[in-house]
Amino acid sequence: MICPFFDFPTYLFFTADVPPLLYYSHIPSIIISLFVGIFVFLNGKRSLLNQLLLGIAVFFSLWTIINLFTWTNINSDSVSFFWSLLGLCLSLVAILSIYFIYVFLEKKDISLRVKIIFLVLLAPVFLLSATRYNLSGFDLMECDAFKFENILFYSYYYSLGLIAMVWIFVLLVRHYRVATINFRKEIILIGIGIESFLFMFFILSYIGSYLTTTGVLADSRIEMYGLFGMTFFISLISYLIVKFKAFNIKLIGTQALVWGLVITIGSEFFFVETGINKILTGVTLFISSIAGVMIVRGVKKEIKQKERIESLADSLRSLNDRLEVTNSSLEIANERLKELDHMKSEFVSLATHQIRGPLSAIKGYVSLMIEGDYGKPPATFVEPLDTVFKSTDSLSKMVTDFLDVSRIDLGQMKYEFTDFDFRDLVEEVSKELKISVESKGLEFKEKIAHGKCPVKADRTKLKQVLINLIDNSSKYTEKGWLEVSVEKLKEGNKILFAVKDSGVGISKATLPVLFQRFSRAKDANKTNILGTGLGLYIAKKMVEANQGKIWAESAGEGKGAEFYVELNLVE
Repeated sequence: MICPFFDFPTYLFFTADVPPLLYYSHIPSIIISLFVGIFVFLNGKRSLLNQLLLGIAVFFSLWTIINLFTWTNINSDSVSFFWSLLGLCLSLVAILSIYFIYVFLEKKDISLRVKIIFLVLLAPVFLLSATRYNLSGFDLMECDAFKFENILFYSYYYSLGLIAMVWIFVLLVRHYRVATINFRKEIILIGIGIESFLFMFFILSYIGSYLTTTGVLADSRIEMYGLFGMTFFISLISYLIVKFKAFNIKLIGTQALVWGLVITIGSEFFFVETGINKILTGVTLFISSIAGVMIVRGVKKEIKQKERIESLADSLRSLNDRLEVTNSSLEIANERLKELDHMKSEFVSLATHQIRGPLSAIKGYVSLMIEGDYGKPPATFVEPLDTVFKSTDSLSKMVTDFLDVSRIDLGQMKYEFTDFDFRDLVEEVSKELKISVESKGLEFKEKIAHGKCPVKADRTKLKQVLINLIDNSSKYTEKGWLEVSVEKLKEGNKILFAVKDSGVGISKATLPVLFQRFSRAKDANKTNILGTGLGLYIAKKMVEANQGKIWAESAGEGKGAEFYVELNLVE
């Protein structure tokens, strides 16, 4: 070290014998590190991470101030005392850097085991810093303490910097592998910053101390260049704050940080004297100002967009959580409903099956009484018996419908597929129902195609469908006509059955739901109060089971209706 000879302390910091680089490397580094450390601590949430960054800045600045003091002071007692504290400050910077990276990566405090390891590493420095094992004397004539330093002791606390670099590198690599894309960017930036800082601060300082102690260099001014590592580290910290909102600092705080750094750099003009240092400071100030404007303008919009996106994401997550809870409840309710529906279908099947027998018996006995098998009934009995027979017949059909629906819902409806002539089936059904239709005063029309119409289907089920459709049209037609037709389609090798009438018609709102359970036309009760709304649903299920299609068409209410069944022909 070059020892200045001047009247102390009047020219404590401004002597011609001190290297010009000293003030440019030390004072700006102190101001910038303390400014950012305090700024992050005060403007963030004062979390452990922010406290550790402040700790690094404080002990780095303390080391720099002490180092600056030893360069510019000629009092041997003062220099000896403060010189002994340099190793302690270096050691704390190294350990706090590891601690800082731990918390930055894991977002929580370190374990007690790691804290104990840190204390063990720091123990020799705390115990020996103020003893002769660190510094045994000071050469006042040459203003030199290097030759009195214990090489093992200062090698130890400088090795803590190397340990910190390796330890931090391992942590960075381990967390980088499992981190998200955005956090990987933060890991890279913080890693480059802190590793560069530790390398320049510890390695260059150690090289300067070692070469000076061994007599290779006249002084240790090489350590001055290592202080610029802190400026680089702080620059990346500032970028993390601006770009990723690190350390929980919002937009306004970010702007203050950027312009605070510019002002801090500008304040260096008060400390530099040489022309080259003024030029360097001016260039740095100009670049920082331009960069500050670009960063604030470019990132301001991005941060606001991120805040909106995060707000929307939080809302979506909240909605998603509620939806998951609702879906879970709905799934449970749906399973319960399925179970209840199954139980209902089984009950209906059992109940209708039990009711069907007595109704058949009543219907049979009433029929025998009407026909005179038990003797000719009195004239006054004929009409009541006929009413009982018709009512029992309607109830029997209703019970059959309920029984069919329960079988369909339970998957117990059985089908027997055979080859037969569909044309013959239509003629058979028409013949059976023609008298009943005409007895209501309706005109019964038939348009049945010539030639055979072979199909493979369940004949009994299709007959039930045809009877249901013709009977349905008859019930909802008070006057006019009813037409049954069969035609072979030219395309697709299919046959089309149709029932058309001049009845009450179907509204456009009813058509889409006509084939659902318990669905009836708006004015259906005016013509048929006993309808259940199950006949068309049963017909649809039976036609679909026979690989066919069924649908209805109508021009509107009061304009009649048309029902179609389409089946595949077989060769």
